[in-house]
Amino acid sequence: MRNPFRLFLIPALFAASVCLLASCGGKKASIPSSKKEIMDQFVAGTLDPSYAPAAFFIHFHSDQKEGDAAVQAHLNYFHESEMDILKVQFEQGAPRITEMTEDGIKLIPEDFYRPTLEIITALQEAEGQNVYVLPTLYSPYQISHNTMGEALIISAAKEQPDLYKKVLDSYRDALIWLIKECKKAGILGFYMCTQGGEMMYNDIPGFFENFVKAYDMAVMGECNRDTRVNILHICNWEGPYDDLSRFKDYPAQIVNTPDNLNGVPFTLSNAVKLFGRPVLGGFNRQGEINTISAEEVADRTRKILSENPEGRVMIGADCTVGNAPLANIQAAVAAAHGK
Repeated sequence: MRNPFRLFLIPALFAASVCLLASCGGKKASIPSSKKEIMDQFVAGTLDPSYAPAAFFIHFHSDQKEGDAAVQAHLNYFHESEMDILKVQFEQGAPRITEMTEDGIKLIPEDFYRPTLEIITALQEAEGQNVYVLPTLYSPYQISHNTMGEALIISAAKEQPDLYKKVLDSYRDALIWLIKECKKAGILGFYMCTQGGEMMYNDIPGFFENFVKAYDMAVMGECNRDTRVNILHICNWEGPYDDLSRFKDYPAQIVNTPDNLNGVPFTLSNAVKLFGRPVLGGFNRQGEINTISAEEVADRTRKILSENPEGRVMIGADCTVGNAPLANIQAAVAAAHGK
């Protein structure tokens, strides 16, 4: 621990919360036992800085992406990692599109994501009282990238923009249906992904504004309506960015960014300054979290926290980690928690 703690009993008025006492600048602050309260305080800027929230995300095996198997995989990982949110992976793929014609495009129905909703609902019922269950949502553009591919998107944006928008419209409507149904099930936040702002589209006039941001704002606006904790994830999986300022007005309480812009480091401090909000990150998804020892991961976690604005950093990675040993993830989470 960075600061000594002692367990104590609190008055009956506060019996619902068991707290740890920490010495912080001569004042006594408490760490809630509820992960929801921890995240509420972190977003509000009132969480004792001896404790930083933490969360790392993984894709589960191919036989753990649907139904009860997906629910159990999420629960097992959440309990083993001891992270501070329960993020639900977005694994339901939409039909492939290989040609941009009225007959060739495959639109999805509004309730297309009902199987995903069933997984989310089960996780909310299992853990939602203690922790924020945050469903991952790919953006309409991001879904189109998975169904169409970059080359077809570029040609459609240039030559058949109305037809491409028709595809995006169907994805947007299905996502908004999913969001509303999640809220009915008790969900109070989302992990909102965006792509499409990468450098590869810079030479297509209006691409970001017309095919990315307009749809992001519709989806993310619904995510942020009547919820508490939403995370904006700016994903660079498909290519680098050279500017993140176009995302400054995206709605979210926490922001997760790439750790470089076209090869130039973009630190958590840079992200806090640009967005004026708490940030999630510190580790590169393909970097040392996967290769160094658990003890080194813990040391690296403490270094990240010491080098960035106090109380504004949630420890994690810039995207889903693929090969990180569970022991390394556990070490990062424990160190962030002051252990």
